[in-house]
Amino acid sequence: MSEGRMYPGYGPEEKTTFDPYSAFDIPADLRELHGRYDVEATARRVRNFRYAQEWMMLTMGGWLATVPEVPVKTGLGKLIWEDAKAADELGKRLPELRCGRKAVNSSESPNEGFAGFIQAIADPERPDQTIEKLAGLIDVLKPHLVLVYERHMRETDTICDAPTIEILDDIVRKTQRHIAWGREVLDRLCDTDGKRERRRVRAEALGEQLRACGGVTGDTGDRAPLH
Repeated sequence: MSEGRMYPGYGPEEKTTFDPYSAFDIPADLRELHGRYDVEATARRVRNFRYAQEWMMLTMGGWLATVPEVPVKTGLGKLIWEDAKAADELGKRLPELRCGRKAVNSSESPNEGFAGFIQAIADPERPDQTIEKLAGLIDVLKPHLVLVYERHMRETDTICDAPTIEILDDIVRKTQRHIAWGREVLDRLCDTDGKRERRRVRAEALGEQLRACGGVTGDTGDRAPLH
């Protein structure tokens, strides 16, 4: 143990002893530098993530007038709010990734295929298509986003990209609650074999479309299941 040092007070009676500071007294930071994505790749992915969050919010907002089931309508309100907050937080992250201040309003689809997939999610409009509306969102898109966000958190630079990790961690926790709520609703709505088949067919068709375009970042390929 190093000898204590004297704090230089104004007089001898004011001097107090303290142990000298050492950097080795600080617990080690076990995070690692150099993740899978550089800053440009991270910015591009955040724009992709924001695109998905924005369009989920807008799509659900458009559905509210055509969803006759009051519990579904009120439940969607919470999802819309939380997806809007997620898009906002992702937008605030972009200027920190060397994208400039205008980037706060930026989002982009990774390719035309994913934009078409989002349009297919939004297509059901009739009041009798609540199952089709929710199946695409709850059985396909939101589970896919959870998988991609979790993978990004694992693979990105845990020090330099810590703010993105914190944002995505919060979004994932809320999205998992959205999925749990939506699946309970769908299970109750699909109370006949015919309705369960509608849900299955819708989810399978959209899942294939999502795979074909490479998912929210356009490059998921066969690395992970999409739903």
